[in-house]
Amino acid sequence: MKKNILIISIYYPPIQSIASNRIYSFAKYLDKNKYNIYVHTLDENKEFKNNLDGVIVSRVKNNRFFKPLLFEKRTNKFIHYSKVIYNLIIKRFTNNIYQKWIDNSYRLLKNNIQYNQIDLMISSFAPDSSHILALKLKKDFPNLKWISDMRDEMSFSPYIDTKVKENLRVLEKDIFKYTNAITSVSKPILDEFRTNSINQNILFREIRNGYDFQLNDNLDKNSIFTITYSGNFYADRNPINFLKALEIVVLKYDIDIKIKFIGVKTHFDIPKSLKDMIDIIPSVEHKKAIDMIKDSDVLLLIHPTNGRKGVFTGKLFEYLGVLKPIIALVDENDVASKLIQKCNAGYISDNSNIEKIENNIILAYREWENNIIREFNLEEIKKHHRLNQAKRLEKLIEDLLNER
Repeated sequence: MKKNILIISIYYPPIQSIASNRIYSFAKYLDKNKYNIYVHTLDENKEFKNNLDGVIVSRVKNNRFFKPLLFEKRTNKFIHYSKVIYNLIIKRFTNNIYQKWIDNSYRLLKNNIQYNQIDLMISSFAPDSSHILALKLKKDFPNLKWISDMRDEMSFSPYIDTKVKENLRVLEKDIFKYTNAITSVSKPILDEFRTNSINQNILFREIRNGYDFQLNDNLDKNSIFTITYSGNFYADRNPINFLKALEIVVLKYDIDIKIKFIGVKTHFDIPKSLKDMIDIIPSVEHKKAIDMIKDSDVLLLIHPTNGRKGVFTGKLFEYLGVLKPIIALVDENDVASKLIQKCNAGYISDNSNIEKIENNIILAYREWENNIIREFNLEEIKKHHRLNQAKRLEKLIEDLLNER
């Protein structure tokens, strides 16, 4: 007999975000011969198909006058920062900006869990609203298995203020008390949750993000050496040191280079010597962005070395799937660096090491110039298809449902 799985998440298609992609891949790839999948999410008055990939979707509005605005990939700079300011203002004057969604969802799901005989639920952080809702349901149905999926750090995030940390610590304690399993995107983040928990019965599993397309077979080179970055820059993640190194390369060597920044807000200065070779491309649909990075010669990954561990960034897995070398400005001792090395997928330097960044640009150029075909570790890369990461989740589900 099929088991019934409930997935709770604020973010889900048609909303476009890394969070949506993760939860959608769980719902899409969990074996429909074993499970009936129910997804509960936010109703944002967008066009959608209620049942997609054999998944039954329920949506509830956050029907309050002042409600938070969601962030999507296709947002210009002014709109993005307007949303940030607006959300900070309303968060200042409310305990939980999704409280109405939690209340309305609780009444609906309490009935649905009984009617559909739900065996296991998965809730997604961030935001914390999905976990708060799942916690309320778990207290009502103690035999219902609960997986708490931690896409990001909670109370130990370096980007939140003291008040938010305190609130999240209280929630964490309740989660540790009631949840059956915790999943996260990387081992360092998962280990932090394991260290903070005193509940010896919790199962901890790493479920990474991934790519959701066939491995790229377009290995043709461009007439001009083309480096592409896809995504946005924010906080201390910026291309300043890459541009410094690139300027040195351009002034030192007589070579042509084209740089494409896709979906980037240009709140940084571009040196005059580089302006003619840099294209700033507005945000595009996700599939179009994948096609554009497939047509590149080298891909650029930037994450500052700031002491934060366990950061892959979602784009890394899609970079791996297109089978183009990566120039990675990352913590050389963190997970992204180790995975790139394991996959033989590129060139690594600390974000602050201008000389090494410069050398890596030249190494990548010489490889391109000499038509050297890189031998990627395809078996390792294939492990990071969304389907295979969902299989890891499926193994955890089976372990929980088979517990005596």
